Amino acid sequence: MSLAALKAQGINAASITYDSRDVLQRFSQSYAIEYPMLSDEGSRVIRAFGILNSNIPEDHPMLYGVPFPGDYLIAPDGTVRDKMFLPTYEHRPSATQIALRHGNDRPGNSVEIKTDTLRATIGLSADKCFPGQQLGVTLEVHLEPGWHIYGEPLPKSYQPTALQFEDSLVGDYALEMPTADPILLKALGETLPAYRGEIRAFGKMGIRWSPPIRAKFLEALGPPVQPGLHQINGMFLFQACSDEVCQAPQSIKFQLPLTIEPGVPAPPKKSP
Repeated sequence: MSLAALKAQGINAASITYDSRDVLQRFSQSYAIEYPMLSDEGSRVIRAFGILNSNIPEDHPMLYGVPFPGDYLIAPDGTVRDKMFLPTYEHRPSATQIALRHGNDRPGNSVEIKTDTLRATIGLSADKCFPGQQLGVTLEVHLEPGWHIYGEPLPKSYQPTALQFEDSLVGDYALEMPTADPILLKALGETLPAYRGEIRAFGKMGIRWSPPIRAKFLEALGPPVQPGLHQINGMFLFQACSDEVCQAPQSIKFQLPLTIEPGVPAPPKKSP
């Protein structure tokens, strides 16, 4: 998400790192950074907040002192409204996740599925990111009157509502569905968890990290993530039923475009 897009939602950005003022100044000038970058040499603030990355050994010459990568969303009165941190320095959350979860805007990148019983919108919080970044995922479903789709847990003979991604770019993925209401299906004589009307689910998707230098032991991670436009492949699964009829389970494939940006090179070293 661009700085302008964050400001349009009333969010101002700032960063804090363990780097010196000199390093941050050169980085800011090299990449035309337009938000405050705070220097925490010695990681005093990082330690006080309890976010020192404990996965980095103390004798590491380059990385010890870094925080867990993450974001805070802080209200004007100083209240922390949300926070999101990841356990490794290779993977980074994106500001678009928190903005999507707390804002009223639609996802920045979405696809719509229409059937005779429902309309579903599947979205990512951004249409571009870096390898190793984590994006927000949303699923919004509007059901036609008189129809329902199923939640979990269900007997094996029914299809619960689910969103799957089957793509080599996708690393960790999770979607938190809302709690389904128990509905008495008179025609079947069963009470099952189901959704009616409108539902909205929020989740996260990690884009696979690609090490800058490939080694033979890294081949299990898959091919390097290449910059450029990609199509994320997914599938929306559901079973629509009414009081009179139950349709066959459906699995509808879709694609979401996502541009993978090249990694940011290190800023130029200080001239002697």
